[in-house]
Amino acid sequence: MMKKKYLIVILLLSVVILAAGCTGPVSPGDTLPETTVPMSPVSTVLVTTSTTQETPDDTISSPSLPEVGVTTVATTRIASDNPYLEYLNIRKRTFVNPLPNCLMKDAFPSQANDTGYGITKVKPYLYAISEDDYEHFLRRYTEGGTENTRLKTLGVCQGSATAEPTWNFVELRIVLDPTNFSPANYTVTPNIWSDGKIVARFPTTQRLVIGEKVILTSYIPIRTDEIDLIDTVAVTYTRP
Repeated sequence: MMKKKYLIVILLLSVVILAAGCTGPVSPGDTLPETTVPMSPVSTVLVTTSTTQETPDDTISSPSLPEVGVTTVATTRIASDNPYLEYLNIRKRTFVNPLPNCLMKDAFPSQANDTGYGITKVKPYLYAISEDDYEHFLRRYTEGGTENTRLKTLGVCQGSATAEPTWNFVELRIVLDPTNFSPANYTVTPNIWSDGKIVARFPTTQRLVIGEKVILTSYIPIRTDEIDLIDTVAVTYTRP
């Protein structure tokens, strides 16, 4: 009988001890299991940048922009004594801002007033001026005498400085290295190509001497909406 009482007491004490251990505080050294929440993937947004630059039509901004042009490779010689085309470059838009029509009518009345001038006409017609004439234009019509300085105010432009069409220039620069043994006169002709056909030719006679490089620079006044119609330039040579 006494043994049964002892057994009951021992069982009761065991139950009390176990209950105290399960409800006790967690010590700082103990760690609890962590539940991780899956992170949603980060979405990426494609950002595009525009290359369009909005500038006023009647002013010339002073900051210069990278030149936009077309560079062609040297042509294959047709004759053994043709000059070597060392360099050929077309620089489109020599002015950052388009030039007003009123100014171009004052500077180049024969071209700006001619409804048949341009690439898109039934009979395409373009006109080129020399580097000296271009520099004269800059001195006469710009405040700084250089590209991309403010235009001078002309009386003929009062109230019409932003009228369409607007204009710009295309610079054509050629460097020739003569290969002919004896000095000779050559007709050097830059041919302007647009949409698979020649739209303008600018022949010039040059005396070529071996060892003396020739630099030819010309400027084509052209309406703004026709500038990008020029695809490339090819140079041909003839001699008497």
